[in-house]
Amino acid sequence: MAMTDSGNILAVGGDELDRLTDLPINVIHQIQDHMSIEDAARMSVLSRTCRYIWASNPKLVFDTKFCTKRTSSNTIDMINTILLQHHGAIKIFLLDIPSIHSSQHSVVDRWMLFLSRNGLVDLVIKNRNNVDAPYKLPSYVYSMALECLSLLNCIFKPPCRFQGFHKLKWLDLRRVTFELDAATSSLWMPNLEKLGFIFCSGVHFLNIYAPKLHILCLYGCGADTLNRQDKAMKLTDLIISSSPNLSSLTLGRYFLKFFASGTKAESLPTRLTRLRCLFIWDYDFDSDDQLFALLSILRSSPNLKTLHFRTLLQWKEGDMEVDVNNFQGLDYGSQRLNNFQTLQINKFRGSRAELLFVRFILASAPLLRKAILLVDTSLNESQSLKISQELMRFPRASPKSEIIFEPWSIERARLSVA
Repeated sequence: MAMTDSGNILAVGGDELDRLTDLPINVIHQIQDHMSIEDAARMSVLSRTCRYIWASNPKLVFDTKFCTKRTSSNTIDMINTILLQHHGAIKIFLLDIPSIHSSQHSVVDRWMLFLSRNGLVDLVIKNRNNVDAPYKLPSYVYSMALECLSLLNCIFKPPCRFQGFHKLKWLDLRRVTFELDAATSSLWMPNLEKLGFIFCSGVHFLNIYAPKLHILCLYGCGADTLNRQDKAMKLTDLIISSSPNLSSLTLGRYFLKFFASGTKAESLPTRLTRLRCLFIWDYDFDSDDQLFALLSILRSSPNLKTLHFRTLLQWKEGDMEVDVNNFQGLDYGSQRLNNFQTLQINKFRGSRAELLFVRFILASAPLLRKAILLVDTSLNESQSLKISQELMRFPRASPKSEIIFEPWSIERARLSVA
C-alpha cells in the first residue's frame, strides 16, 4: 500500500493487500485511527474485508480539518452516511462542529441518540466557532454509560432524574453553561479521576461527589461559592472533603482566594499529602489574600514537587525596585519544602513580591533543581540585568539548584512545562 505525503492512498498490490487483511482487526483499526476519515474510507473500497473492517471501527473522529473543508450540508451528509453504514459498537466519538449552524443542531441531536444506543464510552463535542450559539446536550447524553466526556461551548442541562455519571473517569468542560435546579445540581461521580472546569458558568450551583479525584482544574469560572447539602460551602471544603487523593491542582485566582483564612498564612484543615503539582493561573504576587492562600496550600502539601505560575498581565510600572533589603514581606517561619523540585513563573517582572517569593523558595527547598523565571518582554536589558544580579545573591538550600532566567515566549513556556 503506497501513500502520498499527505497520507492519501495511491495503490495496493495483491500481496500487500493480503498482508494487510491478514492482520488482526484491532490492529487494522489502529492503523485507520492514524488516517483521516477520507483515507480510511478510500481504504474500505479495496476489498470486501476492508469494507467490513472500516464499517466496524469503534472510533470515529470528525475533527476541525474534516468539518471545515466542506460545506455544512456536505459535512452532515457524510457523517449521516458513515453512521448509517456502521455496524457494531461505537466506543469513541469526536465531533467538531464549526461549520454546522445552530439551526441544524437537531441533526447533532439525532447523532447523539444513535450513539446512545451503540455503547459509547468516550464523547468529545467541540463547538468552537459558534460562541453565541452553544450546543445544548440532548437528554439521551445523560443516560450514556460514559467514561470520558469533553465539551466545548455547550449547555449542560440534565433531566430531573439525572444524578451523575457513575462510570465517568474524566470530565473536561470548557465554556460550558450549567442550567441546573435543586433536582439536578448534584453530580454523583464515584469513579471520577480528572475534572476540569475552564471558563464555565453556573458552577456555583453544583454539588459534586468525587472521592477518587486526583487531577482538578478550576479556572476562569468566577464563581464565589460551591454548594452542597443546601448550604454555602467554600471551595476549600469541596477539595479537601471530596478529594483526599489530589495529585495535581490547577486554580485560577478567583478560586485561589478561598484558601485564605483570616489574615495569617495558616495551614488547611486537612493536609494534601498526595499533591505533587500545583498550577496557578493569573496569579497576583501583590495580593495579600492570594499570597496567604498560596502559603496555606504550601504548608499543607508536604510532598509538592512542582509549582507553576502564570501571572496577571497587568502590573504597576513603579513596582520595579529590586533591592530586597527593603522588602516588608511576610514571616514565613521555619517552613521547609523538603520535596520541592521545580518552580516556574511565566512573565516574571522582578517585582518586590516576586523576588521575595523566589528567595523564600530558594531558601526552603533543599531538593530544588530548577527555578525557571521566564521574563516579561516589556522589561528592558538594564532592568533584566539588575534583577538577575539580585537573584544570584539569594541563599540556596539546594547546592544543585539552577536559576534559568530567560525571555518569555509561548514556545519556551510550553517546553518548560513539558
